[in-house]
Amino acid sequence: MGLISSLYEKKKMPLVMGILNVTPDSFYAASRKESVFSALEAALEMESSGADIIDIGAESTRPGFTPVEAEEEIKRIIPAIEEIRKHTKLPISVDTRKGSVAKAALDAGADIVNDISAGTYDFSIIEIVKNYKCDIILMHSQEKAQYSDVVSEVKGYLLSRAETFKAAGVPADKITLDPGLGFGKDTEHNLLLMRNMEQLAGLGYPVLIGCSRKRFIGAVTGSDVDGRLAGTLAVNAFAASHGAAVLRVHDVRETSDMVKMLFALGDIEVRR
Repeated sequence: MGLISSLYEKKKMPLVMGILNVTPDSFYAASRKESVFSALEAALEMESSGADIIDIGAESTRPGFTPVEAEEEIKRIIPAIEEIRKHTKLPISVDTRKGSVAKAALDAGADIVNDISAGTYDFSIIEIVKNYKCDIILMHSQEKAQYSDVVSEVKGYLLSRAETFKAAGVPADKITLDPGLGFGKDTEHNLLLMRNMEQLAGLGYPVLIGCSRKRFIGAVTGSDVDGRLAGTLAVNAFAASHGAAVLRVHDVRETSDMVKMLFALGDIEVRR
């Protein structure tokens, strides 16, 4: 069984994935950790706060982001992964769309590849994931927020990408799907995807939800990025109660506490 699937089955409630950005330009300034020491400090704080996975990225994918060359991405991310790996046994996910970065990260101690392009930016990621026998997270993304039926189109895309990886030899139980909230989607598209969370969870793969402090939450609440914690917790509580397996967040302690309380209140499992 894949790592995410086995952790989810063991925990019996959604996994909390902490976001750690070793970038100077991520949209949420508090998540930026530009030194190895600050990255390690943040990772250990996430672990003590209840994180199940640490997701490390070295290229911001905020709207209008500046692409980072693979060499620079490796320079930023590998020292952080190596140092964090020395101090924690928590699974480490590398947030990258480049095969060379994924390979270097896996060699440095990462366990999971989180690819926002679902293997379409750099096809070599497919073979790397197969050879390393690691988990892969496949996300839906497109440039323009134009859909005839956003739920059906996102589902179809994710299933198609999963089939591509399986055809190349990646086991189905090592695949996790991410609808890509905020990536080529307007507020209504994001809300429609969340309202249909059970359809996403019914595709046969674990589903990751990454809504943390995103713009659509601000569009609903009127809050800027620093004031979107409550809205984020509301979306993640809804996701958790409708079958999400992984919640990717900036605020680990608050999310971990929310999940524990949510599942203490009732038998959520019957709604999966």
